[in-house]
This record gives sequence, C-alpha cells and structure tokens, in this order.
Amino acid sequence: MLNLMIIHLVGLLSPGPDFFYVSRISAMSSRRDAIGGVIGITIGVLIWATAAVLGLAIIFATMPIIQDIVMILGGSYLVYLGIKMAKVKTNAVFDEKQNANVPNQSTLTSIMKGVLVNLSNAKAVIYFSSVMSLVLVNITETSQILTALAVITVETFLYFYIISVLFSRSVAKQFYSQYSRYIDNAAGLIFIFFGIYLIYSGCLLYTSDAADEL
Repeated sequence: MLNLMIIHLVGLLSPGPDFFYVSRISAMSSRRDAIGGVIGITIGVLIWATAAVLGLAIIFATMPIIQDIVMILGGSYLVYLGIKMAKVKTNAVFDEKQNANVPNQSTLTSIMKGVLVNLSNAKAVIYFSSVMSLVLVNITETSQILTALAVITVETFLYFYIISVLFSRSVAKQFYSQYSRYIDNAAGLIFIFFGIYLIYSGCLLYTSDAADEL
C-alpha cells in the first residue's frame, strides 16, 4: 500500500484540471463551493479507481498473462508521464479574470461540477489502470482491494481539502505560481522511477509465467 500512497500523491501533486478547478473556486468563491468541488472530485476519482480495480481484477483472474502486459504498459505510461513532467519549464498560471465575480451555487451543484471536471478527463482511466497494477500484483483478497480504494479516496479528499484551504490565501497561490515547474520536475522523476520498477516487475512475472507453461 505504501507504493500506492506515494505514486498517487505524486500524481495529485502535478497540476491538472482538478487542481486548477479547486484552486480557482477556493480563491474566487465561497468555502462551501470549494468543499463541494473537493467532494465531487473525490467521487470522480473513486469512480475511476473502482472501474480500474474491477476491470483489472476480473481480467487478471481469467488471463494471468494480461497482468504482465498491463504492468509493462502501465509502467511505460508512467515513464511517459514522468518524462513530460520532468521536461516542464514553465510555471502554472492562474487566470483570475476567468473566475472573477463567480456567484455562489448550491452544494449539490458544486459537487456535480467537481464530479464532471474529474470524469471529463479520459486519461484518468489509463492513469488508474497503471497505478492499480502496482496494487493488484500481490493482492488476492477483496478486503485488500477495498483498502486500496479507501486509501485513494481519503488521500484524494485530504489533498484537495488542503489545496482549498491554502488557495483561499493569495500568498500560497503566488508561491505555487513561482515554483510549480520544480514540483512537476521532481514528480516526473518519481513517476519515471515507479514506471521502470513496474516494467521490471512485469517482465519478471512474464518470464515466470512463461516458464510455468513449459
């Protein structure tokens, strides 16, 4: 589970649609709207993670060799993401004019917007398939899979909750705008490390499975 916690945290640290939505709504709107957005994004993450877990678990149980392939492809995707992040040379830019004078909305509306922001990112399913392949390598019990989902859900909520608190303060937003490229670069190196580890593990499993068939 430690691998899962680290790689998911690294994924959260890299700014994307979820990050910008929470940071902007925290800076421009009410506290209630921000928390609603955080809850919505967390629900979206849980949906993606659950879909990835159930799909991979079923496939791995029926065709073990697919697990090796998913690990190798998932690791390759993490390396690809890591290289892109490591090459980032510009800092995040917040367009405050875009969200100026944003009216307050109902809690349900805030939650639904958060869900839609997260679910609109189709690449998330590839990301979670990659991350979950780290978890499912040595997991056979339902309780362990549920624990993995719980870890991802709690970690996601806490991270974006902290972001909502920080970005209600202008000093934090200014700091991130100045140093986000370095966070991206460091996160990219970590992604590359875990990606290589995943590819290596997948190759070992493939070799073992091939030997068993002989």
